[in-house]
Amino acid sequence: MARARWTLQLVPDGTGKTRSLRLPGWMFGVAAAGGTLFGILGIVFLAGIGQSAWRNAELARVRTENQHLTANLQEIRGEVGQLVETIDDISAQEQRFRLIAGLPYTDPEVLEVGIGGPMLPDAAREEFFEASPGLAGDVYGVTLDVSELSRRADLLSESLAEAIDSATVQQQLFQARPSILPVDGGDAWISSSFSRSRFHPILLYNRPHFGIDIAALEGTPIRAAANGTVSYAGKKAGYGRIIEIDHGFGYSTVYAHARDITVRRGQRINRGDVIGKVGRSGLATSPNLHYEVLVNDQPVNPRNYLLDERILVE
Repeated sequence: MARARWTLQLVPDGTGKTRSLRLPGWMFGVAAAGGTLFGILGIVFLAGIGQSAWRNAELARVRTENQHLTANLQEIRGEVGQLVETIDDISAQEQRFRLIAGLPYTDPEVLEVGIGGPMLPDAAREEFFEASPGLAGDVYGVTLDVSELSRRADLLSESLAEAIDSATVQQQLFQARPSILPVDGGDAWISSSFSRSRFHPILLYNRPHFGIDIAALEGTPIRAAANGTVSYAGKKAGYGRIIEIDHGFGYSTVYAHARDITVRRGQRINRGDVIGKVGRSGLATSPNLHYEVLVNDQPVNPRNYLLDERILVE
């Protein structure tokens, strides 16, 4: 079979001579293949240019975002610094509050809880550090600062809650402690003191006197020495009309020789409330209040519990 040939005619403009050119068929195959190859190379070249332009645009966007992120990190770092100062101030106040609440200072080692230590390995973090070490250092530095602040805030919250509970108990204890004279001053005075052995003016022999006698005009108000609950209100041999108050925390008080009782058993009483009036019921030679303080059911000298003694001693 004869090989295919191709004839090309070149016709010039005007009156020039037409020329014919005969070419073998394989040459057209080569030309077509070359054209295809150049086309592919052109497409690849254009794609490379497009990809390079996209990368440049993406790089510009990332740089802009990094600039904004860096600026924001600086603002956050400044705010974190202010928070550190605020928590330092709160911590100092918390230590004073603990002292007032009757608690010891927080151990300095406890205050340093969770500070320091290397970060755990993380592939994303390592990649971030490789790509942008400066920015990554700032990001994770702020992260550690915020984490430390969070731990300190939790510690302060727990410590303050403990101090509040203790302060509440201390306040209740103070309110339960018999600390005022149960008879208004004025014409009243302590006529007999606490004694393990005292000569009784009526029985005419020595016996313990587990309280103090406060002489006052008959009808003078008797006031509760502290907050509590009336545990007894009535008559007892020797004491006459008597009021007993349970203050809690082991404290109780006794008010005897009353003319009148103005409270009832089970009634809640606050310090300073009128609970009766001075009289001379029971074994008493004159109007007076026999006042006792007991701690865990053991009598103690009431004068040791007075915050302000304004009654003259005879």
